[in-house]
Amino acid sequence: MIVLACDTSNSTCCAGVYDGKKPLAYELSMDKRTHSETFMPLVDRVMKEAGLGYKDLDAFAVTTGPGSFTGIRIGLSAVKGMAFASGAKVIPVSSTMALAMSCEIADDTGRNTYFVPCFDARNDRVFARIVNARTCRTVIEENAYDASDLTASFKVMIGTVKPRIIVMGSGSDTVRRFFDEAGIRAEYAPGAVIMPSGVAAAADMFGVMIPGGEVKATYCAVSQAERLKKV
Repeated sequence: MIVLACDTSNSTCCAGVYDGKKPLAYELSMDKRTHSETFMPLVDRVMKEAGLGYKDLDAFAVTTGPGSFTGIRIGLSAVKGMAFASGAKVIPVSSTMALAMSCEIADDTGRNTYFVPCFDARNDRVFARIVNARTCRTVIEENAYDASDLTASFKVMIGTVKPRIIVMGSGSDTVRRFFDEAGIRAEYAPGAVIMPSGVAAAADMFGVMIPGGEVKATYCAVSQAERLKKV
């Protein structure tokens, strides 16, 4: 199955074409311009490098959040349009799972390893989940958390065990402060970002193909505009 895997849910954006697990072309952009300016040109470059047209695709895999409200909308709108035009289905992918599956580690210690993919949600809050790195099973579900609550739940879960813990993403510095206070030792990768390979891997392992019109964003929080409406 040939899939175009895309992400615009945070500060970076990316796209890659995969034939099964084989990458045909991919690109990550850290351009400071808005995703509305950079995303479709990036997709066009990737498709040209892969030597494919949009009707050659079997599906689009796209992150649906959580993350940037604007970024998520840009990616979903673009993918829905491409899916409608090409007739391909869409595979919704969680941003936190895509980030977790973008990371590769060498771990021969025999210990359990946990990934904590997290994005900054401001005011000591993060969008996060916690994943068993060996099984890819989620042990603490994706949500918008006060970092203190996430820390308390994780500390209860691991008990006296000392697993290897890798915290990744833009929320790492926030999580670090609370983990340090709680005595949870971890490794940190604040510069880790979602890669097309992570989106494709999450789609392959967990994804379900649906019509583009049925794809919905996963915000895990109320936008600032919606909060202001209620004031």
